[in-house]
Amino acid sequence: MEVFDEIKEMYAKALFKHGDSPSSLLTPKGRNKLRFRAVGQQINRGGIKILDYGCGLGYLYEYLSKFDYPVEYTGVDILPQFIDRCKSKYPKAEFRLIKETEPIDGAYDIVFASGVFNLISHETKELSKDYTFERIKHLFSITTDVLVCDFLSSLVDFEQVKAQHFSASEIIEFCSKNLTRRFQMRHDLLPYEMTLLAWKNDEISRPENVYFVDK
Repeated sequence: MEVFDEIKEMYAKALFKHGDSPSSLLTPKGRNKLRFRAVGQQINRGGIKILDYGCGLGYLYEYLSKFDYPVEYTGVDILPQFIDRCKSKYPKAEFRLIKETEPIDGAYDIVFASGVFNLISHETKELSKDYTFERIKHLFSITTDVLVCDFLSSLVDFEQVKAQHFSASEIIEFCSKNLTRRFQMRHDLLPYEMTLLAWKNDEISRPENVYFVDK
């Protein structure tokens, strides 16, 4: 069995056992609102287009529906059962089933990926991280404003066998060399996770030597 098939089977079994619950996303303690806070702080107007890459059970859409600003939301996931649940719960939103290497069409102001890269996806950790970085490059390519992506931190007491942890330094090095020099690493939302915010526009305004932000 391919590793991605094993991952999808893990989630399918969790969904069958726990139903519509954070436990079905392999995050039994929930705390999604803390993860979503990094996205919410980027919403300053209506009509922002958001891609929820690895949407799971659509909890981000539920969180965003309470904002004063309306957003255009699209959720995608590799698990058919998640997409079916989301379409049933939120008929006004767009949800699509994708494959793990499939390019995503369109352009989005904010691309959000939470928990997507928390499991080792290939036969070796090296191949798994290579896959992660290639997907992040693609997600950044369809971002018009900011990519928000969280990871399991290496600053933990222990690592589960199938979990994929990153150090802040390797994420920063990857981002600065391949995505943008205008970024933020947050390690303040949850103690064992960290969140990367990478902005598309890293133009420098001269002679002030500050990032030019056209708002």
